[in-house]
Amino acid sequence: MDKGSDIPTRGTRATERERASLGNTYRILVVDDEQMIRMLAQKILERSGYEVLLAESGEDGIKQAESASDGLDLVVVDMSMEGLSGIDTIGRLRELIPDLPAIISTGHMVDISELPPELVANTSFLQKPYRATDLSDAVKKVLE
Repeated sequence: MDKGSDIPTRGTRATERERASLGNTYRILVVDDEQMIRMLAQKILERSGYEVLLAESGEDGIKQAESASDGLDLVVVDMSMEGLSGIDTIGRLRELIPDLPAIISTGHMVDISELPPELVANTSFLQKPYRATDLSDAVKKVLE
């Protein structure tokens, strides 16, 4: 947080106390190259009371994170995208926000042992296709 300000700065996660004092909910960045998936995730998460930012690529997700003045609490990212992969996107986001939790959404089987060790911590997986309850349950498990 900036000294003299109640607004968390970029690169931070708001604490529960800060969130309550500001009346904020959790802020989630959804990064997926498929518009239908982004829109569906947004609808599901907003119905659950979360604030949602959308990005159509890893590069766009990085820009969203850089301009998110209130910080981010979670990223839900597609594993296979053009340009930056989901794994690379998480790595870059964690350069900005080191403790940022991530959910990797993928239609492929993932061998966790093949991931860079620094990305395994604080990362979970969500198999595509998923139901609304699958996404909301995964997010709730990570955040609450």
